[in-house]
Amino acid sequence: MRIEQSFTVGAPPDRVWSLIRDPQIMVGCVPGCDGIEQIDETSYTAQVTVSVGPIKARFNLVIEITEEQAPTLIRTESRGEEGSRASMVKSVNEMRLTPVDEGTEVSYSADVEISGRLGRYGAGMMKKIATKLAGKFEESFRTLAEAPEEVAG
Repeated sequence: MRIEQSFTVGAPPDRVWSLIRDPQIMVGCVPGCDGIEQIDETSYTAQVTVSVGPIKARFNLVIEITEEQAPTLIRTESRGEEGSRASMVKSVNEMRLTPVDEGTEVSYSADVEISGRLGRYGAGMMKKIATKLAGKFEESFRTLAEAPEEVAG
């Protein structure tokens, strides 16, 4: 399943980049993210809970930065499973920052593979849920990035 979206943030690219690269800030913007821990300069572990219909799945993820061109591009790979291995997820992600008159355009894409009990749901339903979660991320991130710096961090 491929997800592609973009949104504009009323903040300069350098500020948006510094927020994106701060895992403790991002954990508050990612819906269902319960925590994140940095393993090394380019690797993290995170716990993310996702609800699909009657199923609530908690994934233990490993996120690796595979390419970084500050302050315009970051590519990552995420992979993980539920503790019971009932569902597994793998995602290849890209985020681009482009200066625009209003601030910064944030464009992102993700190629996501889901298997196991969540993989049984149709791609249409999964994409609808992913789009809803992306909208929540955009709203949280935009609010944070557009806040005065002394408030946002």
